[in-house]
Amino acid sequence: MKKCPARTAIVAGAFMLLLLPAHLLAGIGPGKMSDMDLTLFPGWGWVLDTRTVELNGGRNDVNFPGIARQLDPGSLLIGLDGEIVSLRSRTEHQGWERLFRDLVGKQIRMVSETGQLVEGEVMEFTQGRLYLRKSEGRFVLIPNPHSYRLELDAMPDAEKPGVQIEAVVNVDRPGSYPVQIFYVANNLAWSLDYSIILNEAENKAAVTGLAQIRNNSGTAFDNARVRLVAGDVRMSPQHATPMFDSDMGHGMMARAEAMPEAEQYADHYVYELPARLDLPERELYQFPLVAAGSVDVRKIYRYHVRPFSGTSPEPRRLDVIYAFQNLEKQGLGKPMPGGTVRVYRKKGMESPGYPDSDTGGLADSDTRSGGMQLLGQDRISHIAKGDRFEVMTGRAFDIRAEETLARQEQVAPRVREETREIAVKNEQKEEVVATVIVPLHRNLTVINESHTPVSESADRRVYELKVPAEGETKLRITIRQSN
Repeated sequence: MKKCPARTAIVAGAFMLLLLPAHLLAGIGPGKMSDMDLTLFPGWGWVLDTRTVELNGGRNDVNFPGIARQLDPGSLLIGLDGEIVSLRSRTEHQGWERLFRDLVGKQIRMVSETGQLVEGEVMEFTQGRLYLRKSEGRFVLIPNPHSYRLELDAMPDAEKPGVQIEAVVNVDRPGSYPVQIFYVANNLAWSLDYSIILNEAENKAAVTGLAQIRNNSGTAFDNARVRLVAGDVRMSPQHATPMFDSDMGHGMMARAEAMPEAEQYADHYVYELPARLDLPERELYQFPLVAAGSVDVRKIYRYHVRPFSGTSPEPRRLDVIYAFQNLEKQGLGKPMPGGTVRVYRKKGMESPGYPDSDTGGLADSDTRSGGMQLLGQDRISHIAKGDRFEVMTGRAFDIRAEETLARQEQVAPRVREETREIAVKNEQKEEVVATVIVPLHRNLTVINESHTPVSESADRRVYELKVPAEGETKLRITIRQSN
């Protein structure tokens, strides 16, 4: 028998098969049970399912059940030290359809809703119709078997639901063969939810990031090694390639402790979970990924000016923003994957408290003081170590800006000027600082201003206005536009 050369790619139907030499599969001994390795991205998962099969020398028919129903067929790769002649897939459904198909060739008893008894051998189940052969040799067609009560002498074998891969394989010699099945599974993904708990003064916060793994792939994954990939990964489903080989995870796992640490891989970060997981179908698994007990916070009230645009007599409320720095000295200082952020304020406390390793939240001494208020929700993108990040919780109810156009003039054939006045009004009982941003571009310049900007660049000018309690502060700017 002629054997396929190593690393030969074979296309059979919609599937790509990869034949790997035996030395790449070393370390998976004969008789070892299925080993599951999952690399999860924000929208999909890369699965490495390693199994051992007993094969005879020559031609073999091999079934691989339990593949995720949300399999992307174009991503399937099978590693085997042999020749794969053909490959097909079959979806395993739970319920009546699967049950009747598994009962082909067996005797059953069925009782209708009116009490009528039907006995016979199951010959075929197709298109929702059941065909039985009775003991006297006559055939019975039951068009709607779902309305019957089924009686069985024994429980049928229940295969793991999902897709079943059926392969025809040629090998040189009999024995135990390791097989690696790689594929992309949709609806197997992870996300991150952050909780930021502010103290009452809103100058310190406890930050917790809770990772969530959702398995809606159509099959369960038992005792799986799991890693999470954070970063913007472009995925073309028909050209999926593995990010890790089968030996890569062990070194990173040895360094994981209570919470997974980020390890850089190419242009992404990878979190290796310290223990294997069981991920049942349609279940959610959560665990902490980020935790810091006392992070400095800066609260910002922000308003954006819109040069050379219309104005409205209606006042505009200022954005409420909380700004943070991803610093190690404050308990962060690590890559923070993007995710949903919810901001809370803990009343009656001077500091937000430190996360408690036993409860996953604040220590008992802190949870007894005051109530918790949800201030708002936002999303953040990926935050690198040392970067500043902001969370917008909404708009201030009693801090607003009134913008009026004091002057607009064509001062030259291709030059216009306008003067705007921004009055920031504060109805609170304490002074606030309002940040006013004037966006610019190469055709816009500020030629006159009533306040000195705290920062300026080619594309913006930033002003910070102190607005007294129950008072107002005005910013007046003149902008020139050259076309």
